[in-house]
Amino acid sequence: MSADTAHRPAPAAASPDATPDTGLTKSLGVRQGVVIALANMSPTVSIGLGLGMIGAIVGTGLPATFLLAALPILGIAVGYARLSAREPNAGTTYIWARRALGPWVGFQLGWIGLATSTLFLAYGAQLSGQFTLGVLHELGADVDPSSMKLATAIGIVWTAAIAWTAVRGVELAARVQGILFGFAVIVVTAVCIAAFLGLGDGGATADFSASWFNPFGFDSTSIMAGGVLMAAYTFWGWETAFSVSEENVDRKVAGKAGLLSIVIAAGMFIFASVAFQRSLTADEFAEHGANALPYLTDKMFGGQGALVAYLAMLLSTLACLQSSVIGGARLTMAMGRTGVLGERWARLHPKHHTPAFSTYVTVAASLVIAVVGVALGKLSDVIMATVNAVGILVSFSYGTVGLACVILFRHELRASVKNLVTMAILPGISGIALLCLGGYMVYTNWTSVDSIAFDANNGRFLVAVPMTIIVLGVPIAAWNRFVRKPGYFTLPRGVDPDTVDTVHAADHG
Repeated sequence: MSADTAHRPAPAAASPDATPDTGLTKSLGVRQGVVIALANMSPTVSIGLGLGMIGAIVGTGLPATFLLAALPILGIAVGYARLSAREPNAGTTYIWARRALGPWVGFQLGWIGLATSTLFLAYGAQLSGQFTLGVLHELGADVDPSSMKLATAIGIVWTAAIAWTAVRGVELAARVQGILFGFAVIVVTAVCIAAFLGLGDGGATADFSASWFNPFGFDSTSIMAGGVLMAAYTFWGWETAFSVSEENVDRKVAGKAGLLSIVIAAGMFIFASVAFQRSLTADEFAEHGANALPYLTDKMFGGQGALVAYLAMLLSTLACLQSSVIGGARLTMAMGRTGVLGERWARLHPKHHTPAFSTYVTVAASLVIAVVGVALGKLSDVIMATVNAVGILVSFSYGTVGLACVILFRHELRASVKNLVTMAILPGISGIALLCLGGYMVYTNWTSVDSIAFDANNGRFLVAVPMTIIVLGVPIAAWNRFVRKPGYFTLPRGVDPDTVDTVHAADHG
């Protein structure tokens, strides 16, 4: 055990409205939390790249699809808010699930969060490079926007700069995200308003109809389920508002920021859905769904329309990367504090009081994966499959937390109707719904093809990759439990491993 670990102060006793003193600077309010969460959700990128694909599936039911998808996400967020108000912790589900369901399940959620965060950063770095090349190409530069090697090289530079900014303070990072994401929101909102009003060269192709919001208007239950499934995972990332709960000015900030960010994102998705359906035909959805925003801006305005769209998505992606870096670093910091990772992962920068080691190592690992993926080719398929099928992992994590909330607060449910609704009914039903959606995703992907192939578009491969991630967590957990023997596994569930130094092998890394 190192001197650093031995002298790390335990969190001070907190007032009901204060977060424990863990050495992190407490400077974030609701506004910053909303920015961080929205940046990680990156609704502008989802509108640009994913909304058209969902529309190709559900047709004119696109607004209703996002309405239905937002409901279970909001229910889980209510559970997060109650859990965070009771125990604000950068480890979030990794800590909360341990208390309710034991360290094996808690570790699994931490492992899934770590794996998906690292792989997404590898994907996001390449995506930022591709959008940069798209901007340069629209400006007339002689570059190939599809060049993965060049896109990855540019993405490495962007991500390194983002990591440096994140280490210098989460408040600075939130300000940078606000600028980047704010520009993207202005552009996307302006395009959607113009599309809704039928302005520009393209004009409107369909009259507005209230039937677009009818949850019973889908052609079949399977179409509705498939669309809602995809729409639900466009909200992925709102939980970053809770990853910085130890840096909030009080315990209620995370819950308010998380819920508000989901409502704002849902509003953006629904309005964009209506606007897209006003200006794009069914054939255009099918043909250009994966690139709907640049296509729509080019169709409506021509000239520099696609340039502005690519620039908006680039800035939004950079904000998303920064928010992902912040969330991933705080998860590994929490794992370092509990001994699952070495104590150096929990060290804070002496000046900026941020988890610098966790930030730099997490980013470095993701960039190595991105580079190796380009070099080997096939690894890129694994990264892409993880991103495409992340809904399986997200539904498992969200659903488990919903059930954990019910278990943790089971003795308090009779105290008031509010407790019953916010601690059990909403998170419990939402958790079950998301677990069922994840199971449905596994079934539909697996049965969509007859055989498995090493291809990011193969349904069985899209099931095999996230399932492999889940299975890999078991031997890693076993090694921790029986070899390292950290307090996270050995202490009783009711004892906080953050505050008791019982790590037997912290100095082994």
